[in-house]
Formats: sequence, C-alpha cells, structure tokens
Amino acid sequence: MFKDLTTVTTHLPKQAAVFLALISILISLSSGLSSAGYHRRFDGAQSDKEILDIILHRNRYDKRIKPPLQPINVNVSVVLLSLSSPDESSLHYEVEFLMHQKWIDPRLAHSHEDGVRHLYGLSHHTQIWKPDIYLIKHGTFKGIYQCLCQSISPTEVSLKLFQNGTVFYTMRRHLVLNCEGDLPIFPFDSPMCSFNIESVSNTRDQMSFHWVGPNAVDEDGAAGSMGLSPVLKNHNAYLIHNETLYCDQGEEWRGDFSCLQVRLHFTRDKWFYYTTVFVPGLILVTSSFVTFWIEWNAEPARVMLGVTTMLNFFTTSNKFRSKLPVVSNLTAMNMWDGTCMFFIYASFLEFILVNYLARWVQDPEQQKNKQENAILDSLRVVTNTLDMKELGGHLHTLGGNIEHRLKDVNQQLHHEKKLDQHGLSQEFTHATPSIPSNHSTPTTDEEASKNGGYTLHNVKKIDNYSRRIFPTTYILFVLYFFIRYHAIEGALSIDYHYY
Repeated sequence: MFKDLTTVTTHLPKQAAVFLALISILISLSSGLSSAGYHRRFDGAQSDKEILDIILHRNRYDKRIKPPLQPINVNVSVVLLSLSSPDESSLHYEVEFLMHQKWIDPRLAHSHEDGVRHLYGLSHHTQIWKPDIYLIKHGTFKGIYQCLCQSISPTEVSLKLFQNGTVFYTMRRHLVLNCEGDLPIFPFDSPMCSFNIESVSNTRDQMSFHWVGPNAVDEDGAAGSMGLSPVLKNHNAYLIHNETLYCDQGEEWRGDFSCLQVRLHFTRDKWFYYTTVFVPGLILVTSSFVTFWIEWNAEPARVMLGVTTMLNFFTTSNKFRSKLPVVSNLTAMNMWDGTCMFFIYASFLEFILVNYLARWVQDPEQQKNKQENAILDSLRVVTNTLDMKELGGHLHTLGGNIEHRLKDVNQQLHHEKKLDQHGLSQEFTHATPSIPSNHSTPTTDEEASKNGGYTLHNVKKIDNYSRRIFPTTYILFVLYFFIRYHAIEGALSIDYHYY
C-alpha cells in the first residue's frame, strides 16, 4: 500500500500526498483496534503481555475515560487477613483485608482460541481503568507501599481480564481504625469499628457498589458477614461479630453516592484484667483486714502491714492506669480503684484509732482530767444496742436454770415431809441446795464501767466489730461491681452494638 502511495505522490501535490499517507495509517490501525473491543482472534502463540500490549494500546484505550456503561456496577467482597491491637486497653485496631472488585469494561473484550482463558494483567494495572474507591474511616492507612522503583505495588494482589470484558481486581489494604468504645464501663465494653466504601467522584447514577459472595446483604435487609481467611491472625483483637451492609441515608453526607459499610465488633480479654487488676486488688484489700486480728499493742506489725498494702496498691494501680484511655467522666476502673483504696486506708485508720484509745484508757492522768471521750461514748451506744440480743439470750438461759432448780427443791420438800419433822429438820436444812448467785464478784473493769469509766475491753470491741463489718461490706461491693458492670452493662453494650 505504501508503495502505491509513493507512486501516486509523484503525480500529486505535496499536501495531497501527506493527507493520503495519514489516511492509510489510520486505516491500517483501525483494522485491528476498536473502541468496543478487539475483534481479531488471538492464538496460543501470543503471551499475555503481547495481547495486553495490543488491547491497551494508547490509540484505542484511555484509562482516564470510564467504560461506556451507565451506571457501572461494581461487585465488592472483603476477606479479613489479620486483626491486631497495640495493647489490651487501646481503642486502635489494625485491620488487614483483601478487597475483591469485579466490573465490566467492554473496551477490554477480546477473543482467544482457548475459549475460557483469561489474561493476568497485574503488570499492566497502571494502564487499566479502575473504580475510584475511597475508604471513609476514623483512622489512618498503615505503611507506604508504593515505591518509584517498582511497577507493581504490594497492595495490588491480582488482576484478571476475561474475554467478555469482565475485570476481576484484588487489592490489599491495611487500616488503623479508631474505634468507638463505652469507656464508662471499661474494661467490660465492646468496641465497635466501622469504615465505608464510596466512590470519590462518581454519583450513584454513574457507579453503583454491590456486596456479593458471603458479604451479600439479603433482600429483607439482614446484614451480611465478612469472609474470614483460614489463616486469620489475631493479636490482642477479639472479634465477636462483623457485618456488611449498605450505608444509611444519615451516613451519605457527601451526596447521593453509592456506599457500602463494614462493621467490626470486638470484645476485650476479661481474664487479662482479672489477673492483672481485680485479683491483685482483692488480695491487697483482704490483706489489710488481717490487722484486725493482731493485738492493738503490736504496732510494728500492724503499721508495716497497713503501709505495705497501701504502697503496693498505689504502685499496681498507677502502673496499669498509665495505659488506660484518658476520659473526664467516672469509669468502672475509677470506682474499683477508689473503693479498694478506701478500704485499705480505712483499715489503717482503724488501727490508729484503736491504738490511741487504748493508750487513753490506760493513762491515769487522762482518766483524772477527762472522764468523757466522744469516740468511746458513741462506741458505748453502739455496743449497748448490739448487746441487747445477747442479754436477752442470757436471761432466757438464766430463767430456765432457776425453774429447773425450783422443781428439784419442791421434790425434796415433799419427800422430807414424810420424815420426822424434828429429827430430820436439820437434815432437810443441810440437804436443801442453795441457789447460787448469778452475780459474780465485780472485777476491776466492771467496777470501772459501773462508775462511768472506760476500759481496755471497750476499746478492743472496735477490732471485734471491724472483723465483721469490713469484710462483709467489701464482699457486697465486689458482688455489686461485677454484677452491674460485667453481667448487666457489659451484655447490654454488646446487644446495643449488634442492633
């Protein structure tokens, strides 16, 4: 053809010759290339690279132009690869997943002798139009994968071209999500993470996203679920539920854009907090109660035990609190630490009080100068109230003993009437048992108590009552704490995120 043109140009003006040459070149290119697909049949002798070089020739394919479809339907599915969190108390979760996308581009349609063969086009992915997907999230991307010296990024996993123009594209993404947690009940909350999939510039009438595969959403609106890799790795991230769904109207803040949403529901490792926070707290608080069974005058032992438990609790609490999320409102951990610290400090103050009062009652000068003590007066009122039941029990026992003794006396009197009144009167007198007096000789402490004074016995009652009051109150608090935050509000947190 070019030879004929050369002959013709010898008889035509120069401008006409140039025009005919351009027409001949365009005709030769259009014989094999078409904007609606490549119609020539490829044989098995050509490699994928050679076929793609022809199909993606810059004179017939421009990746800046969208496929000639309205709208472009993009099928999406997601498979989780790994989940991790920096530490147990963090609300940041790292999520790594594969995103599969499938769409039809008629410009890439072609035919091959194999019939079912598809082309591997990962090396040409920069020359192919792809949906402008944007991940809307609270967080960041992790790592910079693109390198100027590489033509393929590690985030691009697979790209296949089928003969009908279908493109199956897989990419890998690694996100760091800032999740939402119910911090007032930390660590019994269930954090929830979410991210949306949207197009950057194409509205719903131009591009539409659809969940497919295991991620598909039912027609009745029931959410789908993400596929999990058989080798899914978890590190400090405990996934209990996941959802794939379409965004609500309230979440489409950019306008009428097709939007997909992914929700991940996590829980925390409760046993980690039991072994590092709650069990050590229980041990330290109950250890501080041991001082109630030590004598009041054993000052070194009681002081060492009280101060040691207090310092150990401060050290354990501050070390763990430095890793907790900072919030301005009261949390479950604040209540636990505050209550445990109160019981430890109160047991130490109880020893100081008992030691002071014991020295006060044993000091003769104090007894002479000041016969009244407000603390001991209050203690006496409480003691009298608590001892009423014991007094009633003693009186009941005493009355039963007197009644039994009177019956014995009546029987002996009846028997002695039959004997000689004069000869046996002295025997009766000697045989009649005398009713023992229930009033023993007052001791020094009892005399002091009758005289309105206080004794060491009164002071020791503080330790006796503390042995019952402190452990009972603390056990009630522990039951209330775990029933409320773990059993009730923790379960409500999971149900709330589900629905």
